[in-house]
Amino acid sequence: GLTASTEKSAIFFCNTNRGTRELILRITQFRQDVLPVKYLGLPLITSRFSKQDYAPLIEKIMARVNSWVRKTLSYTSQLQLIKSTLATMQVFWSSTFLLPSVVIMECERIMRRFLWGGNGNSLKQSLVKWSKVCLPWQEGVLGMKSMKSWNQALLLKKIWNLLTGHFVWVQWSKLNLIRKHSFWNTPSAGAFSWSCRQILLLRNKALRH
Repeated sequence: GLTASTEKSAIFFCNTNRGTRELILRITQFRQDVLPVKYLGLPLITSRFSKQDYAPLIEKIMARVNSWVRKTLSYTSQLQLIKSTLATMQVFWSSTFLLPSVVIMECERIMRRFLWGGNGNSLKQSLVKWSKVCLPWQEGVLGMKSMKSWNQALLLKKIWNLLTGHFVWVQWSKLNLIRKHSFWNTPSAGAFSWSCRQILLLRNKALRH
C-alpha cells in the first residue's frame, strides 16, 4: 500500500514536551521542522500574512507577462492570455486565503497594463475601466472575472463544503473547531487560525446567497 516518504515528510510541533516530540519522531522516522515553510507553493505560517507573503503570487504573474513582452499580440490575444493563464494563476491562492485588497489591486494592475499596453509595467491609458472589463459578455464588455468576486466565491464554496460535505477536513473542523456550536454563531477567536477567521468573515455573505 501507500506509505509516507520520510524524505519528503516533516512534523511541526506546538506546545509539545520534549519527551513526546522525541517519541513521535522515533516512531514516524520523520524530521522535525519549523514554520514558515511552503506547501504546494503556498506559504504556511502561524501569523497574519503581510503583503510580502503574497509576493510569490505577484512575481509569478509578472514573470509570465514578461515572457510574452517580445511577442506581437493583438488585444484579443492578450485578453485570452489573461483569461486562460494570468487570471487562473491566483485560483489556488484564492481558494485558500481571503486575499487583501492591496494584493488584488496589484495583480489586476499587472493584467490591466498588459491588456492595454502589452506589458505589466506599461503606463498606457486604459481604454475601458477595469470594473467594466470584468462585466459579463452579455452586457457587451470583455467578460473578465473580478479577482475579488472570484476569491470570495471560492471561499464560499469552502463554507458550503463545511456545511454539506463529508471530507476528512470537514469532520476534523466540526470536532475540533466548531464543536458544540453552530457554524453561524461560532466565535471567531480561540482555536481558529488567521486564515480560518478570514473565512468566517464571509458568513453574512453566505447567508445572503
